Amino acid sequence: MNYRSPRGTHDIFGINALGMSLLEQKSKEIFKKYGFEEIRTPIFEDASLFMRSIGQATDIVEKEMYVFEDRKGRKLALRPEGTASLVRACIEHRMDISNPAGKFFYSGEMFRYERPQAGRYRQFHQIGAEYYGNSSPAADAEVIVLAQDLLAAVGIDKINVHINSLGCEKCRPFFRKTLIKYFSSAQGLCDDCARRLKNNPLRLLDCKIDAGKFIEVPQMANYLCDGCKDNFNSVKSLLKSVDCVYTVDEKLVRGLDYYTRTVFEIRSDSTSSQDALAAGGRYDNLVEELGGHDTPAMGFALGSERVMLAAQSVGLFNNFKDSEKIFIAIADQELFNGAFAFAVKIVRNGLSFNKDISVFGPINGKSLTNQLKYADKIQASKTIVFAKTEFENGKVLIKNMKDKTQIEAVINEL
Repeated sequence: MNYRSPRGTHDIFGINALGMSLLEQKSKEIFKKYGFEEIRTPIFEDASLFMRSIGQATDIVEKEMYVFEDRKGRKLALRPEGTASLVRACIEHRMDISNPAGKFFYSGEMFRYERPQAGRYRQFHQIGAEYYGNSSPAADAEVIVLAQDLLAAVGIDKINVHINSLGCEKCRPFFRKTLIKYFSSAQGLCDDCARRLKNNPLRLLDCKIDAGKFIEVPQMANYLCDGCKDNFNSVKSLLKSVDCVYTVDEKLVRGLDYYTRTVFEIRSDSTSSQDALAAGGRYDNLVEELGGHDTPAMGFALGSERVMLAAQSVGLFNNFKDSEKIFIAIADQELFNGAFAFAVKIVRNGLSFNKDISVFGPINGKSLTNQLKYADKIQASKTIVFAKTEFENGKVLIKNMKDKTQIEAVINEL
């Protein structure tokens, strides 16, 4: 039987693995500059954590979660997103008390059962951040700018920032009632919209099937309370102050129930897809709803695979330079031990002419011809050959694998 990776998963190797590592490295550098510290959570949690925080009427809970029972009958779920897990960790370890203004970032695998397509997988990777304890609009603006800086760090600077305000528990109920009344008169709603109409009417605003049917849809901006209006105006003003160009998108609602006030998406100009590269928003009630202290919060996540596609479309990896590959070969088998010791030494210390190297070999039991073929196969730039005559004089041969020229070099000088 020929085994294949499960549908919706993918193996990451070669230039894609290098790119993923680069993205993670750059993100850590940006997070450090903004004062965020790393946190790692399990890939599975109590399923009710996600059901309660994300919302029963969301696509994730209704259709996409991987739920299973362990041997004791406990219902667990592979994490479909990172925020709920971080809030759980924050409460469990009392960080909502000891570190009420905490800044945390995470990265890792997420799982959603959805139709696989370019940049969208059932097992995928996210990088995200959560900012606890700051209710100021400055926290909203900071997180949006941070996400923008992170994308720019991997070469994606042609972007569209979309923002909106979803209001709060005071003003949103009035908007919900208005939406239910408006959409109730619409004809031929898709199955999802018909099901969400009473439980989650905001989701109808971004329906991919019915969006064209809705004309003169009520706008949240007309229902915001004074506090939410002031908050959103401050966010916009702060973004303008740092030259962050944005679009107010009245149909931007995001797919999770916990969001309040500011939500945002960042999309790339460089791809035809309208999927967001990074997205997030404010969730001031979630920590308290899950058993913690009253803690305002703001966060975002980016999809690593989507960002990789966008980065490739702007040629980020065209000139990607990996470490120089050096192959160690032996012309005489009796020199294997000496060649092995030399290989370990240059792994640890580099070469005098290049410290940034990857070392392959030596390989025992293979002819020199086969060793050189292997060096070509792995695209080594140079092969250092241990041959008996040269070795007895304290030298090795350095073969340039591109032009096939070679020189002698003193071992101790390398």
